[in-house]
Amino acid sequence: MRQKLSIKCLLSFIFGGIAVFSYSPFDYWPLAFISFVGLLLFINQQTAKQTALVAFSWGFGYFLSGVHWVYISIKQYGDVPTILSIGILFLLVAYLALYPMIFALLLRLLRKHCQPYSFKQFIILAPLFWQLTEYIRGTLLNGFAWLIFGYSQLESPLGGLFPILGINGVTLTFTICSGIFAYVYYRIVINWQHYNMCGKWHIYSAICTIIVIFTASFWFKTIHWTQIDSTRQANISLVQGNIPQSIRWSREQLNTTRQTYSDLTQQHIKTSDIVIWPEAAITDLEINQQSYLISLDELAIANNTAVAVGIIDLVRQADQTQIYNSLIVLGDTQPYQYPTTNRYLKHHLVPFGEYTPLESLLKPIASILNIPMSSMSSGPTIQKPLVMKGFRFSTVICYEVVLSDLILQNFDGNTDFLLTVSNDAWFGDSIGPWQHLQMARARALEFGRTLLRSTNNGITAVITPQGLISNQIPQFETTTLTTTLNPSIGLTPYARWGNYLYYILLLALIIILFIGKKR
Repeated sequence: MRQKLSIKCLLSFIFGGIAVFSYSPFDYWPLAFISFVGLLLFINQQTAKQTALVAFSWGFGYFLSGVHWVYISIKQYGDVPTILSIGILFLLVAYLALYPMIFALLLRLLRKHCQPYSFKQFIILAPLFWQLTEYIRGTLLNGFAWLIFGYSQLESPLGGLFPILGINGVTLTFTICSGIFAYVYYRIVINWQHYNMCGKWHIYSAICTIIVIFTASFWFKTIHWTQIDSTRQANISLVQGNIPQSIRWSREQLNTTRQTYSDLTQQHIKTSDIVIWPEAAITDLEINQQSYLISLDELAIANNTAVAVGIIDLVRQADQTQIYNSLIVLGDTQPYQYPTTNRYLKHHLVPFGEYTPLESLLKPIASILNIPMSSMSSGPTIQKPLVMKGFRFSTVICYEVVLSDLILQNFDGNTDFLLTVSNDAWFGDSIGPWQHLQMARARALEFGRTLLRSTNNGITAVITPQGLISNQIPQFETTTLTTTLNPSIGLTPYARWGNYLYYILLLALIIILFIGKKR
């Protein structure tokens, strides 16, 4: 029995691990279905302990393969010994694997009311419980909303649902489809001979439902929900300084960094309307860089160009000091004078990278990681868009591009572009930056706006309102990306109604669940 359970755990681990290939840069989206269907089929074990072990094994494989790049930032840039770095990575993966385990145990808890391998378990309860555990994973301790299954479907027909349902709705639809696949597989491959004609019609109906969902989603993918405003355009340059993470924050590097960004900007200051630098391009406090910023502002005004600069802002108020990860605009309608109002302050901070959750308990971990600027403050949830040369940019910094709800709260019909600045140098030459870019593509598709992504060392890119990469520059090169863009007008259903359609879909599943229970 123990050997049989070990084999099941190993298979579950493998099925969890293959899911990474459904995300960028691989984009083999059918593997996401194979992975999740495997989980659904494996978790119906004889005891709760067996269920927990099998589901945990799946989650460990899923997250170990998907976020192994965290090791790079811990080992190389946190200067942590190899063994300890591996240990921290495994602790993170083990924590994340708890969520699939909880999902499986919730399904088992209702086993008396919901038979294993049944329509109700696979197609109704499993999607509902998966959404619940993923919501908790994305919010607890500021959350880690990475490797959400919906992103794996960006290239699939289900990608057409992003402008309608958003990432949550796409993930819910994915789990429903996976439940149908699991149900049909079990009935046809394992239990077909025990089914009467009525049961077989049940299976045929499930297959038809899959066909309808995929056909409708594919059709939605052909619709352009927003239109290009051909009466307005801007020449925009995205600057990629390519400053190595290992030296970015050293005082000796600061002047070289400033010179690098100044030189790259000078190349386009006369021809570009807008120049955008990445997150924390200037690795110093804004108040310390007044003469440099004033000089850059004067240059921008003289050439009728706006320059967005990533920098750190320190604000002293009464008895407390607050540090913000900010993006400021120079070359504005008024000469630069600190503090300006045309700026964005990062709201959603990364645990241990920018702040320490439960600081009294977890501060020793933060001190081990030794990450600079890891005691930042959170900016307001609702902020005005950045305005550059008359264009309105809904802006987020780094990890925030993962949070469609945050963008939704700051988005309206007058938004011209989406803008995200980032520094993915933490993750080296790994799949992490590609996963990050994939989520940015989803935001462009959800809101029907061109998204500009300026990064320190890649992947700097321009993404169309259809979620396609129209232009990008190679990673690890000191260069710029210049393009001419028109803003978009109109609203996608998701931009107009937010998550309401997703909530309606959730409610429909709950109603079906209770109707089935009464019967």
